[in-house]
Amino acid sequence: MSQTDRIRQLLSQKPGLKAQQIANELGLDRSQVVTSLHALLGGEVVQDNAYRWWPRTRGPQGAGVAPAPRTFLANLCRYYLECLSRESGTGISLPVADGAGYVVLDALPFTLHADEPWETNRAVKRMVQKVRRERSQLALYLGYAIRLRSVYVRNEDEMRLEPVLLYPMEETQEGGTEGLGPATGIPLFNLEVLKSLPSADSGNVIDEAIHLSEELGLANAEDDLPQWDEIILRLQRCRPDWGWREDLDPYTLSTGAPLDKLTTSGIYNRAVLFAGTRSPFTYGLEIELRKLAQLDDDAVKDTALGLWLRGDSIETPPAEDRPILEVLPLNTEQRQAVVQGLDAPITVVTGPPGTGKSQVVTSLLANLAWQGGSVLFSSKNNHAVDVVESRVNGLGPHPLLLRLGKEEHHARIAQHLTAGLAESSSPDDSVRYDWLTKAHEQDRARFTCVQREIASVVGLRNAVDELERAAEPARTLFGQTRFAALGSLDADRVREHLQTLAVALDAAAESGQPAMVRLLWDSVKSRRFERIAELAGAMLAEAGMLGVAPPEGPPSESNLDAWRQFQSTLAARMESAAFVQAYWRALDRLRSVRPIEQLAAELTRIAEESAHNALDLWQCWLRLRPARWNPEQRKLLSEYVSLLQMISSGDRYDEGSGKRVFRRYYSLFPKVTKLLPCWAVTSLSARGRLPFAPACFDLVVIDEASQCDIASALPLLYRARRAVIIGDPLQLKHVSTVAPQQDRLILAAHGLAEGRAAWAYSVNSLFDLARSLCRHEDLVNLRDHHRSHRDIIGFSNRHFYRGGLRIATDHEALKRPETGGPAVRWVDLKGKVIRPPGGGALNAPEAERVVAEVRALIVERGYNGAIGVVTPFRAQANRIRTLVHQDHELSRQLASLEFVVDTVHGFQGDERDVMFFSPVVSAGVGESTLRFLKSHLNLFNVAITRARSELVVVGDRQAALDSGVSYLARFAEYARDLALEDAEAHMAATGLGPEYPPVAHPEHVSEWERVFYRAMHSAGLRPVPQYEEAPDTLDFALFRGERKLDIEVDGENYHRNWDGELCRRDQIRSRRLGDMGWEIMRFWVYEIRDDLAGSVQRVKEWMG
Repeated sequence: MSQTDRIRQLLSQKPGLKAQQIANELGLDRSQVVTSLHALLGGEVVQDNAYRWWPRTRGPQGAGVAPAPRTFLANLCRYYLECLSRESGTGISLPVADGAGYVVLDALPFTLHADEPWETNRAVKRMVQKVRRERSQLALYLGYAIRLRSVYVRNEDEMRLEPVLLYPMEETQEGGTEGLGPATGIPLFNLEVLKSLPSADSGNVIDEAIHLSEELGLANAEDDLPQWDEIILRLQRCRPDWGWREDLDPYTLSTGAPLDKLTTSGIYNRAVLFAGTRSPFTYGLEIELRKLAQLDDDAVKDTALGLWLRGDSIETPPAEDRPILEVLPLNTEQRQAVVQGLDAPITVVTGPPGTGKSQVVTSLLANLAWQGGSVLFSSKNNHAVDVVESRVNGLGPHPLLLRLGKEEHHARIAQHLTAGLAESSSPDDSVRYDWLTKAHEQDRARFTCVQREIASVVGLRNAVDELERAAEPARTLFGQTRFAALGSLDADRVREHLQTLAVALDAAAESGQPAMVRLLWDSVKSRRFERIAELAGAMLAEAGMLGVAPPEGPPSESNLDAWRQFQSTLAARMESAAFVQAYWRALDRLRSVRPIEQLAAELTRIAEESAHNALDLWQCWLRLRPARWNPEQRKLLSEYVSLLQMISSGDRYDEGSGKRVFRRYYSLFPKVTKLLPCWAVTSLSARGRLPFAPACFDLVVIDEASQCDIASALPLLYRARRAVIIGDPLQLKHVSTVAPQQDRLILAAHGLAEGRAAWAYSVNSLFDLARSLCRHEDLVNLRDHHRSHRDIIGFSNRHFYRGGLRIATDHEALKRPETGGPAVRWVDLKGKVIRPPGGGALNAPEAERVVAEVRALIVERGYNGAIGVVTPFRAQANRIRTLVHQDHELSRQLASLEFVVDTVHGFQGDERDVMFFSPVVSAGVGESTLRFLKSHLNLFNVAITRARSELVVVGDRQAALDSGVSYLARFAEYARDLALEDAEAHMAATGLGPEYPPVAHPEHVSEWERVFYRAMHSAGLRPVPQYEEAPDTLDFALFRGERKLDIEVDGENYHRNWDGELCRRDQIRSRRLGDMGWEIMRFWVYEIRDDLAGSVQRVKEWMG
């Protein structure tokens, strides 16, 4: 029986089989089966939309492919697909005559065996080398089904070559040998072709691409994708009117006349290799967007994506202040971000440079895993994923965060799981885990208790402030001496005597007495007047304290009114004295509580102990985790490891057994995440690595979201129930080549112009969209800056972050060069700017001076910290790099110092001890260069905040001041002012006299600091005002041998309500100074104002 007859017979017995199933049943090669089936197609067999084969007499049931639902999601996906296509050009169209622009292939790589290295062709080698040289701009593509089209260009006809199907190529590692092959068997459509061919849809090119994807099954689930050759063979049947000049046969390409000799337009069974600018990294995204476009609202309703699409007000229950596992010490905002992220549908975290975003992510991942949830971490930036992976997995004996993507990542996962399956734990581990859990709960309880005590002190201080303001009129009424003495007044006794005196005064008035008393008045009145005198005499001391003197002469009928006035004045004075006494009582209570700096130190101590215990608890939990896996779960993980290794090393377009492997891999993944809860992937690498399934993770965390476009996040949001979005809108932004005017037209074309502007591709990042969808309560701003010296971050804090950052940098830990002075230094140099042939700007004298400064620091002064050079312009970076390499001694020493020269984009997320900044602006700078700088202030913020210890600017200061680039001019002024302040501070530190001396920041000095200084000086103390202990400025510093005292006066905040923010800043400051050996003594203004001598005495007692 012939092969064809055997196929007929099998289909009559088992209709509805796929080609691979037929090949398996009959023991044939699948390619032979496909060829035979397509020879029978139309006559004896038919193929349905799922690529199943049927005898014509028993054809498939059901209608054809239903049109994709036009939901908001469908329109949105079509819109983003068009934006992606615009960004990468309108499509591929090459001049046929330009033979150097492409290589004609004899066969498709899919059809070749491993021992047939097609890439040995010389022309192919040259093309591959070209792409490798220009890897950042070019990508390699296989184009198949070549359309030739004549177009009118520059007054003559030109034949153009336009592949219908595009396959991104990638380098592979097969058996230890590098090779080159298609990334997958699923093609992209060349939109240049689709635009001018008959369509089955609206005529819109994106609609046609999606419609074709549906007809060809390209949007099927990963484990049900059609096989590469059947896609090709079906395409011609789907679009018979496309002008096919040759039938498509992927196994045998046409060998007729060469492409450049063909003169008839149409589509040919040919293939070419070419270098294109279209990024292959968006390939997987485009496929997943096409899949999302087919989903209805119900399919996404329980996902983070569905929540965002509905646009409802996202109601979030208030975050509980519940205990979390602080595997790293967290500040208030970091803790808030973690607690909210564990439960809230959406949390948006703004993380300026150096504020500990990776600590938030690390703690969030650890706590979600600890609580039994699953999480996917992603970023468009590989470096961001590297940092978090290292941070999370560095906390314990076993990796928690498993990274998918490259084969090396998968190999690490397999290695980790294989080791985990072989491990066991001891009973001691379980006992220790229970003990650590209890210790953790106790630490949290102690921490909460001290937090409440601090809140109580702050509340008491605010109450004293209110009472002091209420008593202010009494201070004027009584005078300072009497005001101070009123604290000892026995108010209850005075009020009792005043009431008795009022009764006696009434009894001494004849009028109003009963008739019998009036008859006897002459005999009783003297006794009644004596009673008034007796009562008044008993109150003379208190009356003196209240500043009221009794009337002259003893009480009598003639001066009774004067005595009544005396009593009423005393009563009124007592009302004022009541405010004074309430103030004194509250102030005494404030003096009696533990000082806030002492409480802050205890809080720090508890937090450190808690963090240590929490880390031990976390590591113990990780060690015990493999022991908790039961036999069924261990079998599951073992199978998963095997599948992962097969997927990583297998042929991606092996459509036979490979499909079953993928199907099993995806079916296991939800069960695997119950055991292995934390995963990481870059946003454009998710396809094929993660199941395309709704809400398969409890949470997705997307970092560097300010740089991330919205389109690439949609598949990630679809895969999770909740989302945490992290970014900083004042650092690098999402950049699109789609012009906003063009974007508006595309939005309108897809029905998104009304009320959907927040989703615009060209102008909004994922971070922008998330901010617009969440409530104010869902926003968390990280504020404690820990990276840079105060001088360095000070400019960004003032000009970019509106003073919102708290500088918490440990200056003792910084690796500062022995240069002295401010940490921001401007090396003034007159340069010359030229525009190089490749564009941008180049200042050769400035580049040479930068290298000279680097040399002086490294070679001459022997500095061994990490060094970087950053500049806005690529040409300048290249020149500096070249000059460094030409200096052999310098380049040799820099090799061990993490030395990098790059533009700002190359430094995002990175940092160095010392950074050199080359602004390039000087004589000859062009208007286009200045326009670029003016429109990219965020780049400047990124550039200057990469430095930890010192920032050296090498450039023309006056040119910067006159440039019209506002932030650059302000920074030049800022650097100049820092140098002046440093000189003034040194002058002020000498010759301290009895009057408060001139200081660098007089605007921060309150009158009470001046009063206290004079009093301390008079008592023989010699405090130094505004003492600099970077990053802090102390109100007063006092030294005794090795001891040093920071004296703080609540002057600036006098009559300001203390809130959590002020308290938080004070705690950070106290902790930092304590770490540097300072003792701290705080004085409330009320103490200095009302007990100056006692306050001075406290300081004297410290001196001993």
